[in-house]
Amino acid sequence: MKSVLPIVLCCLLGGNAGAEEIAKLRLQVQLDAGVIKVADIWSNAGAKADTVIGTAPPPGRSIAIEAAQLAYIAHLYDVKWRPISRVERTLVERAGRPLTHDEMVEPIRRSLVESGASADVKIELANFAPILVPPASFPTLTVEAIRYDPASGRFSADLVASTEGMETQHMRVDGAVTEMVTALVAAHRMEPGDVITAADVRSMQIAQRRLAGPAVSQTTLVVGQTPKRAIVAGQPLLAADLGPPLMVQKGATVLIVLETSSMSLAAQGLALSSGGRDDEIQVMNPLSRAVVAARVTGPGRAVILPGSSPLVPPVRVMPMNQEVSN
Repeated sequence: MKSVLPIVLCCLLGGNAGAEEIAKLRLQVQLDAGVIKVADIWSNAGAKADTVIGTAPPPGRSIAIEAAQLAYIAHLYDVKWRPISRVERTLVERAGRPLTHDEMVEPIRRSLVESGASADVKIELANFAPILVPPASFPTLTVEAIRYDPASGRFSADLVASTEGMETQHMRVDGAVTEMVTALVAAHRMEPGDVITAADVRSMQIAQRRLAGPAVSQTTLVVGQTPKRAIVAGQPLLAADLGPPLMVQKGATVLIVLETSSMSLAAQGLALSSGGRDDEIQVMNPLSRAVVAARVTGPGRAVILPGSSPLVPPVRVMPMNQEVSN
């Protein structure tokens, strides 16, 4: 009796070791590749586990394989599995990443430039919906059938994405372009008389339609200048809105000098306008009320322009004992 037991155990163990394992269905499958293999659907799939059974869904999409189809595939590829119910199924999902806005816009930009648009344009897509591609891929994007209207800035095109492991995808896109320029804008509010430094401005891209005139784009052209009117933060700096720092304020006393080849005369006057160095201002003689044009030469100083005549003649004061004849 004792000698029979080891033999029975050996037979039992030997029989279990040689038995084939039953395949186990994966209820949810995550794919990175462009094809579906037998081993993706079942574990312990057998000798044909690495056989390709079909094309994977597009990146970011999924498909469901129902019980009847699973049973057919298992039979076709010798998988030791049978469905336990008609509702049994597996869900196959394909990983994907969305192309960024910049990735999709750049080829469109190049095509628009070839069609006559400026290189400095901002592109706005009316129907932006990112194309999904395999996560580690760098697809080739091409533009076909582009139509561009320079007058309105509107465009339409076919965007085509292709890469390994994915069917070529086509997307119709529509949008508009905006002409952009590089301009300096105020970093904070500035008032007339403020001397602009490099820290007071910053450079940015601005839509051309926002500008009321030629904008300044180089910092060296505004440093040392002053606004002619108040400028709020973020406002573009226009060439017409800037000038040299004021050296004479309207209503202030100014020393006016008249120089000729034979003499030099100086007198005090009242500034009727403000001005910076080399600006032309009007100055009034408080005694004679005469108004002359003068060029600002320094703080509180101006020189009467050579050969100039009074803009407003002096007032003639009549003696008190002089009679007026009719």
